[in-house]
Amino acid sequence: PRLPDNLTEHFELPDEDEFEACLFNEADMAHERLVAREFRQCVFRRCTLTDALLTRAAFVDVIFDHCDLSRANLDSALFQRVTFDTCRLSGADMVQAILRNATLTGCKADYVNLSEAKLDHVAFTDTILTEAAFEAVTHKSAEFAGCDLTRATLFRTSLKGLDLRTCTIDGLTVNLPDLRGLIVTPLQAMELSKLLGLVVK
Repeated sequence: PRLPDNLTEHFELPDEDEFEACLFNEADMAHERLVAREFRQCVFRRCTLTDALLTRAAFVDVIFDHCDLSRANLDSALFQRVTFDTCRLSGADMVQAILRNATLTGCKADYVNLSEAKLDHVAFTDTILTEAAFEAVTHKSAEFAGCDLTRATLFRTSLKGLDLRTCTIDGLTVNLPDLRGLIVTPLQAMELSKLLGLVVK
């Protein structure tokens, strides 16, 4: 994200619709209604956004640093050049969200719902995605490194070109045709063979 040298620090959210060059430091925004708000060149540091309503919000050149977005409603939100660093997104609802040039590093995003989302140059690194939903996702240059995708659901999502060799994929739920072109290790291939009803001895 491209950030200005001087950010205006806030410890609570002002009553505005657009925010630019703001540093939100340990702000409590839990349960806040922030529909269609715009955040540009902002930093959220150790903020609480649990159960916040952020549908159709736009985040451009934004950093989330050690924030809690558990169960936040981010339907149809835009994330462009956004970094999530060591954040909690457990149960966050990101249906039809758009993520462009975004990174999630060291995050806990179990049960996150990214169904019908559009991912364009998105990197998930060392992130927990257990039982996450990636149904009908459109992706371009998505990367997963060191992630836990145990029991994640990837229905109607093409896996062609995805490299999951460093990830845990036990109990992954997918449509068999979508497996074409997925890059896995031999051991992972044996795990996926269960989907075909094969018994490997």
